[in-house]
Amino acid sequence: MRRKSQPVQGGADRISPLSALKQPSFDAFCQQAQMFEKREKIARLLRAFSSPRKRLGLTPDELLIFFAIGYLSTTMSNGAIHVIPIGMIDVAALLGIPKETVRRKTMRLVDLEYVGSTPKGVFIKQVTVWCQMLERAVS
Repeated sequence: MRRKSQPVQGGADRISPLSALKQPSFDAFCQQAQMFEKREKIARLLRAFSSPRKRLGLTPDELLIFFAIGYLSTTMSNGAIHVIPIGMIDVAALLGIPKETVRRKTMRLVDLEYVGSTPKGVFIKQVTVWCQMLERAVS
């Protein structure tokens, strides 16, 4: 048991977290300004995810899968976009979500005709819609 007359160990030279917040430095101000710039990017990303739900009827999972299928199934060479079928396992691996979820959500995208399906895999059917949505998400 400690007596009241004994000082607390490390109490005099310890800086409380609140006192550190009260003295903002120029570096801290710059970090805060950069964070607010990132907040705007986050706001654009959130709008990109809410817009398809309203206009296209896509859930956030379906939108992510739509982006992933477009990313994996399109290549560009000699100024032309080439679309090739890819496996749903590749989409599941890229996004880190279960294969069954990818299969189920992809079948809905096929029904909505945003994605095509062949025995060799799935591919982006609506390249222009994919490009527009990607543009909104990253700009």
